[in-house]
Amino acid sequence: MKKFSIILFAFCICLLPVSAHCTDTVARSPLCDKAVALLGDSMTWIGGDSCDVARGWSTYFKRLTRPASLKVYARSGATWTNSPSTRIDTRSYSDVLHPDNVLYNQALRLREDAEAGRTPVPDVIVLYAGANDAWFGGRFPEMFPGKPLPDGEPEPSQVRSLAGSIRLVARMLAGSFPEARLVFVTPAEMTKTSAANLTRVADTIDSVASALGYTVLRVDRDVDIRRDTEMKKFTLTSDGVHTNPAGARLLGEYIAGKITKIYCNSLQR
Repeated sequence: MKKFSIILFAFCICLLPVSAHCTDTVARSPLCDKAVALLGDSMTWIGGDSCDVARGWSTYFKRLTRPASLKVYARSGATWTNSPSTRIDTRSYSDVLHPDNVLYNQALRLREDAEAGRTPVPDVIVLYAGANDAWFGGRFPEMFPGKPLPDGEPEPSQVRSLAGSIRLVARMLAGSFPEARLVFVTPAEMTKTSAANLTRVADTIDSVASALGYTVLRVDRDVDIRRDTEMKKFTLTSDGVHTNPAGARLLGEYIAGKITKIYCNSLQR
């Protein structure tokens, strides 16, 4: 998988024309003139705000794609799923599981920053979450199966299923950034929950995002971070959940390769 991602990335970038906005060293990257925003949980957060921490996948993604800007809104402990006490709050900070530590509030922060000119309007929004929904599913009794979204922009506390929470974020981002490309990433296997439980969360993310016409990257299927392996010995994670540098590189190369391929295919049409 690692070798495949590198080959795919190298093949795609060779097909691209040089952009007038790119420097010589990154002229062939299709993201070198794009603004990218990252939403998610600790798997993205551990890469740091500058995406320069070796145990975070965003570090390797940044090195490979060299986007014009890369803004991180991810936070440790974040979930897709809202709870009855989730409220709109873009100011407070939490890096643990909390009713307000949800992707909806991350998306609102992104919208506020873009409207205020504090960050560029994103061309690409990567949404990588779901691990905490699987891990702490017992705290979200209304996570499955989900109900249709109310019209308009309801309060997050009114939308308490995983599927509904994903739709709510997608609807808000699509309305705020109609030209942005949304890429949904499913969580990797981990030791804190069964593979079957994690797959149920990943399948829900896939089903909802695919039905809305968005790209879904199935890390749980495509990237060889396996619960059984990590249970025996930490190989690609530092603690059974969060990646070590080797695991982060594997993830970063996979995500960079997939998004690069999307842009390659778009340019060839």
